[in-house]
Amino acid sequence: MKFEMSKRLWMALQAMRQVWFIATLYCIAAVLTALLGIMADPVIPEDLQDIIGRSAVDSLLTIIASSMLSVLVFSLNTLVQASTAAASNATPRAVGTILQDRTAQSALSTFLGAFIFSLVGLIALNTSLYGGGGRLVLFVVTIGVIVLIVVTLLRWINYLGHLGQVTKTITQVESAASPSMEAYRAAPCLHARTQQGSLPDGLVMIEHDEIGYLRFIDVPALNDIAEELDADIYVLERTGTFVTPGRHIAGLALQSGAKVDEETLNAVHEAFTIGAARSYDQDPLYGLTVLSQIAMRALSPGINDPGTAIDVIGNLVRIMAAGTPGEAEVHYERVVMPRIETDDFFDAAFTGISRDGADKVEVGLRLQHAFESLSLLPFPGYGESARIYSAQALERARAMLDFENDIKRLEAMARKGRLTD
Repeated sequence: MKFEMSKRLWMALQAMRQVWFIATLYCIAAVLTALLGIMADPVIPEDLQDIIGRSAVDSLLTIIASSMLSVLVFSLNTLVQASTAAASNATPRAVGTILQDRTAQSALSTFLGAFIFSLVGLIALNTSLYGGGGRLVLFVVTIGVIVLIVVTLLRWINYLGHLGQVTKTITQVESAASPSMEAYRAAPCLHARTQQGSLPDGLVMIEHDEIGYLRFIDVPALNDIAEELDADIYVLERTGTFVTPGRHIAGLALQSGAKVDEETLNAVHEAFTIGAARSYDQDPLYGLTVLSQIAMRALSPGINDPGTAIDVIGNLVRIMAAGTPGEAEVHYERVVMPRIETDDFFDAAFTGISRDGADKVEVGLRLQHAFESLSLLPFPGYGESARIYSAQALERARAMLDFENDIKRLEAMARKGRLTD
């Protein structure tokens, strides 16, 4: 199946991950549900219309409106505090995963939706828009809303016990990073052609006029542009790169005598999304970088928590092992893209940890164990990169450790994993 995410779909997915999107859906559903009672009033049998009095529904809606506003303010304050704690104890790059957590978004949206529902219901009741049948429908729906609130509150209370903790933040980052790595394994070049060797001569180089991180590449759009030009487009930078004017992001292999007009140049620019922060979607290195920064923060003298760094190493191994190796089908023949070098994965994940944890033998032992595990995976280049980074970590440890027995333990671990002679 020929499919690769377009820029519009990617932007829609970005919007759907925001707190306001889910809250908006809940609010729309709340308004429509409250108005349903007005439309359903004529079809309710008369003998059922007097079962529920106006005061009963009014009291329930008043309680919901007053309580949900307080719960919503409390929940927002808790989410802000959790984000602040994650930024200070883990890394600021992890805050986005907290704000995009579905449990938190669902709780906030439910509380806000229930508040809006109760307001609309109270307005309709006080303007006499509900008849007896409408009040019955509104009462039944209100009972359903109360059940939803209770279930959400129970989930939210259990969730609050972990929100903002470093272990929870690590788990959230891994949950965002693993699908990105799996997607990369399935299509390393986003179903474009893999660049082999050096670039051809005579490329028309294109730079972007914005400054920031490359967040998304619209490969289908680039392929359409290339087909119109009867040319090939070489993507020069992978997602996650910091680009500036003067740094080439693409090159056009045009037919002899062909030129690029301003409209085509703008279309190529539009296919590359630049932003202030990196995104997980097409950037498998970003999750590794964020987790590595969490481990480095834990190894800093101010925190001095090597246990967290050891835990993070396990998460890094799981992410780097995610996905199934294989060759993806080429759907976009006119687009050529480089693969991510295996060394880049190991560098993003382990360079900072091996440097900052060189004076801690327990961290060094876990690193050597991680390199051994990664060397056994069937991914191209993993064995060689594992040996290189194992030797680097061992060299750093030799320079920092004073106790000879600790050094011997690390050397023995490296030999056990067949990572050194």
